[in-house]
Amino acid sequence: MYRLIEETTAKLKSLNLKLKFTSTYNTHPVVIKYKNTTVQDETDLIITHIDQKEEITFDGFSPNDPKQKISCTLEYNNKEVDIQSIVSFKMHNNQYVENKIIENYKDIYFNGKLTINFTKNWLKNNILLGASLDEDFCTWEDITFTNEEVFCVGDSFTFGHGVNRDETWPSLINKKVYNFGSRGLSHDGCLKNVKYILKNSNYVKQIICLLPEATRKLLEFEFLRYKGCIPIYVHARNWNLPNEYQEAVEDVKSFIVDEEAITNDWINCCNEIIKLCNKSNIECWISTWSEGLHKYIPLQHRLPVFPHIETFTERANDGSHPHKKHYELFAKNITPYIDKSQS
Repeated sequence: MYRLIEETTAKLKSLNLKLKFTSTYNTHPVVIKYKNTTVQDETDLIITHIDQKEEITFDGFSPNDPKQKISCTLEYNNKEVDIQSIVSFKMHNNQYVENKIIENYKDIYFNGKLTINFTKNWLKNNILLGASLDEDFCTWEDITFTNEEVFCVGDSFTFGHGVNRDETWPSLINKKVYNFGSRGLSHDGCLKNVKYILKNSNYVKQIICLLPEATRKLLEFEFLRYKGCIPIYVHARNWNLPNEYQEAVEDVKSFIVDEEAITNDWINCCNEIIKLCNKSNIECWISTWSEGLHKYIPLQHRLPVFPHIETFTERANDGSHPHKKHYELFAKNITPYIDKSQS
């Protein structure tokens, strides 16, 4: 049985990474120190907060030994993860060369100090599969929130995966809009983003949602004391999230395959979006690309269903998502509804 977020939250309070060193030399071994202790081939790094910095010193490089080199790799759950993008190296006490700071430096040839900075962006993309972290919205896209009068909310069919930015349906409805679509978003992720819009926009007058089908649901969790969320699918991805979240992931998957439960959840999210917009006196329109769920959208807020994928033979650049023709037809079909209140 799926356990609600109010009842239990998957938590990860610390992250155990392993920093490994591969050394080569002829006559002069290099001394590696972490927290003033000499280490040999590897050491554990315990990460307890975002933007935590760890420092490792290297000493003993000599211009008389041209084969000296230390290569650094980083592992999580026995799998190598990126280290190069979060390291900088401050050279010191090196002969015959300028001592300087080198960014993105994981293969060490000089004496100095290596600093590893575990940023929120790195943790999101290397540990959490791109999940939203320490944010009140859910998206895989890099967004810059702008305060518009019209917001379009949805998944990749709103974001416009595989087409140009001027070919998405939000760009074709002849309004100045903010496209708040995100690839792979769930219906409750759409609700979360609507809540964010209503809380943070002073100018919003209209919200238009194109909801996905009921095959995804948010997993909400705690990570190093921060709140995070990620849409879960049953089959579409290999969800290699931290082990601490695996039981919660399975709970979400079980909920998704319960057709009655996930359908009711979809309907409740749809009604909650309308309720929140009405409370804020915001015009709300909703559609979906699921023909089976379209009938559950209350009539006074219902837009025409998104065109079936087989309506046109053409596809987006990825070969599977809707073509610009699908978006042009959808924009044409919904324009009389969304313009009605302004006529």
